[in-house]
Amino acid sequence: MRARQLATRACVTAWLPMLGLVLAATVAAQTERIEVDELKAQLDSGARVLLIDVREDYEVESGSIPGSIHIPVGELEARMPDIPKDVRLVFF
Repeated sequence: MRARQLATRACVTAWLPMLGLVLAATVAAQTERIEVDELKAQLDSGARVLLIDVREDYEVESGSIPGSIHIPVGELEARMPDIPKDVRLVFF
């Protein structure tokens, strides 16, 4: 029984990096670029858009887009549950 548990754990551990790559590829496939003019038009029309500034703290010190929220890219995964799901997300 113990050998089977170890073999299962080894198999799962070996596949975790692959799962991460598959998930990253899926997210990338669902991602699109937006031009500044298009984003401004959407914001001006009242579209529900949340701007998320993923730069590091020292980069944000020089300024950011008014109304955006700051979540450093290294914290993004942990903070995803806090991000509303009913709006278009724009990361910059």
